Amino acid sequence: MDLGPRACRVAALAAHEARMIRQAVTVDWFSGHLKSRRAAFNGWKCGKPMKRRRSVPFGTGALAVLAILCAAAALPAQERVRAGYSGISGYQVPLWLAVDLGLFKKYGLNLEPILFRGGAESTHALTGGEIQFDVVSPQPHIAANLSGADIIIIGTYFNKHTYSFVTRPGIGSPQELRGKKVGVLSVVGLNQIVVATALRHWGVDEKSVTLVRSGGSRDRFAALQNGLVDATVLTGAFVDRAKAAGMQVLLDLGDLEDSFPTVSLMTTRTLQSSKRNLVRSFLQGIGEGIFVFKNDPALGQKSLSKWMRTQDKALLESAYKSYAPRISYPPYSEVSGVQVVVDDLGNSRADAKGKKAQEFMNEDILRELDKQGFFKLLQKKS
Repeated sequence: MDLGPRACRVAALAAHEARMIRQAVTVDWFSGHLKSRRAAFNGWKCGKPMKRRRSVPFGTGALAVLAILCAAAALPAQERVRAGYSGISGYQVPLWLAVDLGLFKKYGLNLEPILFRGGAESTHALTGGEIQFDVVSPQPHIAANLSGADIIIIGTYFNKHTYSFVTRPGIGSPQELRGKKVGVLSVVGLNQIVVATALRHWGVDEKSVTLVRSGGSRDRFAALQNGLVDATVLTGAFVDRAKAAGMQVLLDLGDLEDSFPTVSLMTTRTLQSSKRNLVRSFLQGIGEGIFVFKNDPALGQKSLSKWMRTQDKALLESAYKSYAPRISYPPYSEVSGVQVVVDDLGNSRADAKGKKAQEFMNEDILRELDKQGFFKLLQKKS
């Protein structure tokens, strides 16, 4: 019997495990239960049987080896890729969950998630080939496109704002913000857009407040606590902490009708055209992660707990209830939200004026998966 190199390795490994432990354990990711089953099979080494230590019926061993070889042939080859993300917050759970449950591996990808300090940093990594996908708000990516990059939006699973506008005690209305300092990560970027959206909603002139660079969510929260800023924008657990500390939440921007691409899925046009199946596998993996998060609170909160490093049940339940209902499934981008980003760039860049959101999007593969019934099939299996 002449086996291929890959089949030989699989069969040899199976034989080794049978000799050493005689007990195979598989994990059912979706139920969390362990299922044990006896391993009894013959080993093969490059076409000839290895010496048996105990008698096993030939039929049983041959069938076991055949099953292993068929399983090896059925598994997709694992291609190594990296995906960037920014921030430790509940809206990143579909990516984390897909990693935790092995969903990317299910579709042939060995995906490594890479945490970046912000979208500008991950944009450089994407254009430089250090990562193949980015899971973040697309503002810096669209800006890079205007400068010659070939980044493309291939989907968006969070089309709503995730931020809340929070003020220190003593500021109870939007009108009291005039002349005050608002802490942001950057004076140009996602935080700035969120602040501008809230102020427009209230009819408060953007020029009446001063934007102050105050760092990430944790640093902005600390700056607000210490009186270094009068207001800021926060998400998830930090909003709950702010409430507990007596701060005022003037607005949850997720309640607005406005669309905004808080978490888009991005790659490069080059990768999409040259490795279409790889992009397809990525969308399948994260698509199933989205579905599981929306429909399984226990698994969603378990992933939140792991990646956010907290066991606070109240915070986990609050975060889940805040994010899960607002996630888009299937993960299509809302064009109006992407247009908000493009128009905002047009306020500071002449080359963005008159541009349309569709120029920075290509969701052909996503639509293809949808047309083939991929997303409906997941719903039927649940």
